[in-house]
Order: sequence, then structure tokens, then C-alpha cells
Amino acid sequence: MLIFKFLHIAFMFMAVAVALGPELLLRGIGRSGDVRTIRTAYSLADRLGKAIPVLFTIGLVFGLLTAWTQGLDFFAPWLLIAYALFILATILGARVTAPHIAHVAALAAQSPDDSPSPELAAAIADRRADILFALDVIIIIAFVFDMVVKPFS
Repeated sequence: MLIFKFLHIAFMFMAVAVALGPELLLRGIGRSGDVRTIRTAYSLADRLGKAIPVLFTIGLVFGLLTAWTQGLDFFAPWLLIAYALFILATILGARVTAPHIAHVAALAAQSPDDSPSPELAAAIADRRADILFALDVIIIIAFVFDMVVKPFS
């Protein structure tokens, strides 16, 4: 059914927007050095982040419903690639990105208002967050390529 395909795409777009949009904004806010703004933005992002797994899970369910109603092979190579990318993105988000955002939020809550504490400054300057963001973008591009080209099929 095309409605399932539409809902799959819509929820995945929403999930990516909620996951990557605020993260990109947080990187700029963090580099501003304005502790009050960092505190507010990271606290809000930490709460907003709770919607990310829900949106991705709903998107996943509609994707599986699409495959089932269209009679697709659940073990087609392009779908196996999609499953692997989904698992990789989920692990990175849950084990690295979300804890980093929560950590910065906690440090900002403890930091003086006039300037970032050394711990907060170090967490914001941590280049691993930049590398992870780039990896997230690469994973999204790989997803789009996989869904459009359907390699090895």
C-alpha cells in the first residue's frame, strides 16, 4: 500500500530532521561560549532527543509494512544494507550522541554563567562530536542511496 510507503518516508524525514537539525544548531551554540544559551539549548535538545527513537521506530514499522504489503523480499541485499545502517545509526545515537548531549547539558548546568567551566569547554571542544556528526550525515546519504538505487538487487 502506498500509504505505508508515504508514512515510512515521512516519519524517516521527520526523524532525521529532529536528530540532525538540533545537533547542528547545538554545535554552533556550544562554540559561542554563552553558558546560559548552552544550558538552555542543550537541556531542550536532551528532551527533544527522546522523540528521535520514537520517530525512527514508527518509520521502521511503516517501512516493514511497506515491504510486506508490496511483497518485497525482506532479505533483499538493499534491505539488509538498510537494516545494518539502521542498527549502526541507532547504536551511535544511543551510545554516543545522546550521552554526549546529556553530558554537555549536565556540565552547563554546573558551570558558572560568566564563562564555561574547563570541563564544559573541553566537552564542547571535543572533536569526536564533529566526527560523529559527519558519520551521521554519511549514514543518511548511504540510506538515501540504498533506498533509491537498491544496490545488488
